[in-house]
Amino acid sequence: MGITKIEDYLEQNYYQNKFIVASPDHIKFSEFNNFFQLGILAAKNQLKITNEIEFINQESLNLLEINKNFLIGPISNEIVSSIDGLLLKNRALLLNDAEDNYSISLSQKAQIFTLQNYLLNNKVKRIGFIEDENSNAKQIKAFKSQWFNANREAVTIEVQSNPSNRIENFLDVSESNARFSSIEEASFSDVKFVPRTRKDFSQVVIFTEDLSRLYEIASLIRFNYGLNYEIFSLTTNFNQKIDQNEVLLHDIKLIDHTYKNKFTSDLSKSRSYCLGFDALLVSYAIANNVKGELRGLLGIYRITSDELVSKSYIN
Repeated sequence: MGITKIEDYLEQNYYQNKFIVASPDHIKFSEFNNFFQLGILAAKNQLKITNEIEFINQESLNLLEINKNFLIGPISNEIVSSIDGLLLKNRALLLNDAEDNYSISLSQKAQIFTLQNYLLNNKVKRIGFIEDENSNAKQIKAFKSQWFNANREAVTIEVQSNPSNRIENFLDVSESNARFSSIEEASFSDVKFVPRTRKDFSQVVIFTEDLSRLYEIASLIRFNYGLNYEIFSLTTNFNQKIDQNEVLLHDIKLIDHTYKNKFTSDLSKSRSYCLGFDALLVSYAIANNVKGELRGLLGIYRITSDELVSKSYIN
């Protein structure tokens, strides 16, 4: 559907003050700031926003001045925690997870919500988890706690440097091969055989922080006759550039921002750019009291008087 055309919601811009953007130190986080600000300015141009935009260091926040305008940011978890709830609801969009004020972020929260929601809507009750040796324990715990709290089941394996045998056992292909060997030994004629994978789940979530390992594990699933499984991966902890050929080859569904943006799947650049773009899109909507669903680059947002719920895209 593309980016929401905010003008479809507004007959005119009712908010006339500044948007103050509190971002990290420009020297320490120069690459992030460059692409984040590009996203902000791209949204200003594309959405025809005429308000003044002022960029400040997040360490220099003045809440008295902020409450006269609209605050976008800060990004620091510590600063967000210290000011959450101190700002007017319709005058701030914090860029790390918050409880009281509206917020969007690059955290795993939206990605986990998206995948859980997808599986729930498809009535999935049982799933396969593959945990790589370099996976993020906090991410796994967060996802699994929601999964099991909903009274759903899972089959889990951990894989290390040579995962081939583990994947084969995980899919029950080794057992199928063993049955074939017994039949072939007892038979006097040639036996045609295609190994069968297990049927008690149809979806597999791979947890890893290394894209090359994701491609390797997914390829082993497909190689071991797991052609019909839906393979998913959260992408929060990836920093490399995604190889779209590998993703297409192994049919991997990535939970992330949309790659239909200026920097496509070059994650460090595109994440920063998409966060900036959506920060201004959502802030402009909140400042003008727009409610409902907005589609941005980073995700899809549902804004009500009480909360802002973010969902990532499934690519």
